[in-house]
Amino acid sequence: MDAENDTDSLRLTAEELAFLLSDPQSRADREERNARANRTRTERRRNDPAYAERLRNEDRLRQRRHRAKAAIGQPEREPDPPVPLPALSAADALRRLEAHLDAAATPQAAQLRRRPEALRRYAAAFELYRALSDRGERPTRGALAAAFAARLGLALTPSQIQKLRDQVEGFARPGGPWHAG
Repeated sequence: MDAENDTDSLRLTAEELAFLLSDPQSRADREERNARANRTRTERRRNDPAYAERLRNEDRLRQRRHRAKAAIGQPEREPDPPVPLPALSAADALRRLEAHLDAAATPQAAQLRRRPEALRRYAAAFELYRALSDRGERPTRGALAAAFAARLGLALTPSQIQKLRDQVEGFARPGGPWHAG
């Protein structure tokens, strides 16, 4: 082992050096300030819905910018194809879903069986997904949200729309109530 390699293993990174040279009291003060700010922000978020919504929107925007930055130089992804769904009416889709949930012995199925309004929403989502996917493209969340608002008068959040689309696609998998095979 030569001396040059031995001294390289003793070198500190800038972060390690800054940590060793920092004042422990200032670090403790900074940690206390951060904890106090977090408690204040959490309390305000709990008591002020407008503030909480603004924080969520800022977080979504930050995530969108991060994804856009990460996508620079990457080839554009091909859009996902729509999941094939059988030609059923919303009522038939609801009956199949109810029968499927009655046969399933999972906690999720039991929870859904107790929520008939959720089942009706899934059946409506099935019908809207099928109508929107006629063009051969997977329906976007925006298109589904607009269809729910226009046809059913329901204003749903992006996460609710995402969950509905995921559930429709999940129920269309082999073994699901809406499998087209």
